[in-house]
Amino acid sequence: MKYLLYLTFLVAGLTGLWSCNEDTYVDPLQLTSIRGRVLFSANQQPARRATIRLTPGGRVITTDSAGAFRFDSVLVGNYTVQASLTGYGTEVATVAASVDTSPLLTILLTDDKTQNRAPSQPTLVAPAINSTTQSNTVTLKWTATDPNRDTLTYDVFLFRGGSTTPTSSFTSIRTDSLVVSLDYNTPYLWQVIVKDGVNTVNGPVWSFKTGAFPDYSYLFTRRNNNQFQIFGANATGGVAQFTREGSNWRPIASPNRQLIAYISNVDTDLQLYIMNADGSNKHRVTTVPIGGISSADLSFAWSPDGTQLLYPSNNRLYAVRLDGTGLRVVAQAPVGRVFAGCDWTPQGNRVVARTTSTSIYDNEISIYPADGGAATSVLIRRANRVGNPVFSVDGQQLVFTVDISGFQNEQGRQLDARMFRFDLTSGDLTDLSLIQTNNSQTQNKPAGTNDVDPRFSPNGAKLIFTNTDNTGNGVRSVFTSDLDGRNRQQLFTPAEMPYWR
Repeated sequence: MKYLLYLTFLVAGLTGLWSCNEDTYVDPLQLTSIRGRVLFSANQQPARRATIRLTPGGRVITTDSAGAFRFDSVLVGNYTVQASLTGYGTEVATVAASVDTSPLLTILLTDDKTQNRAPSQPTLVAPAINSTTQSNTVTLKWTATDPNRDTLTYDVFLFRGGSTTPTSSFTSIRTDSLVVSLDYNTPYLWQVIVKDGVNTVNGPVWSFKTGAFPDYSYLFTRRNNNQFQIFGANATGGVAQFTREGSNWRPIASPNRQLIAYISNVDTDLQLYIMNADGSNKHRVTTVPIGGISSADLSFAWSPDGTQLLYPSNNRLYAVRLDGTGLRVVAQAPVGRVFAGCDWTPQGNRVVARTTSTSIYDNEISIYPADGGAATSVLIRRANRVGNPVFSVDGQQLVFTVDISGFQNEQGRQLDARMFRFDLTSGDLTDLSLIQTNNSQTQNKPAGTNDVDPRFSPNGAKLIFTNTDNTGNGVRSVFTSDLDGRNRQQLFTPAEMPYWR
């Protein structure tokens, strides 16, 4: 019994000993890395300081200057990597991290346009709604703001009243104002559309009306892009451009001041056109072209009653009605000579005209009966450049220019063109570029310049003319003076070929 009990305890102890010596196996932790880079989608440049969040685990880091990030000591498994940066949308990528591979993720960030707030609707500044402006040059002005302080651009659409098609449209304007040139006495509608690069906001439709056409006192020609164009103006205030197509010059108003005739090459040949005093209703009068040896030197005239135009066409002087009918020859130039310019006075119903030979320096001024008849020569200059003559209001005097230098070249250059007044009764010729004072003479015209294209004012008390330097390349300016050439005052520049309505 004693021995049996001892054996039992021994077996139990050995069993416990054997149990304590068995090995226990636990799976080891497997770690790896997750790395990548964040780039801007638009230009593939690195996104610095982007926030990177790893899920699960909740670890957060930011990208370095190269846009790179790295999570070390990451348990193998599946993860979500989230990249975010202020102003850009949050992007998410998934990755299976294992011991064998350490994948390189590339995450592209795009603009977060969903967070951009739209700009305000444009607010009208000027002109006031349904107002009437005083000019045909109008400044459209509005205002708008953007909560994100984005750079704003504007599209502006301008409609003539009653039209659904824009008269003018202006896109991608970066200022909140726009200067436009419009027709007079016309209603307009306009709308501004504001954009911030993401959002587009349409403004309301505003309206205004331009004022009545002003009664311009002066007409002149101005050179634009190597072409002549016709303008109207007053001594103070705005200037209106009447022509835009082709080249147009030598504007002359009708006796009743309601129409303007001019020379144009819009139909290739030089023809006479007329238009209303506001520049509307332009139409051609002549079928036989106006012509001479120098197109810019040509001039023409209205009949005293305003029903016909008198004009040169090489060796003939024609008269034609305003509708293009009734063409007739008023005068024929002597053999070998051509007409250059003319004028028509009701005093005695006479016409004055200038002719040249093949040389622009060979000039003769003659008087013709308007209903036909023999010419009377009043001035001959065979070696001087002479301008076209015009009558005074009473028909007793002529004014024209003569280059007294006697210089000649192939371009027809003048060195000292002066205004002269010729008395048809006495035959006296007065140099208006000189001032007579106590038997002495003082030049009234600046040295090195030419006075050209003089005309009497409607009341006969003043002269209007062009002055320019004698190189032929200088600025041309319109002046007025007294009948004796004194008190010269500049009106417009650049300007030439003036007419005083």
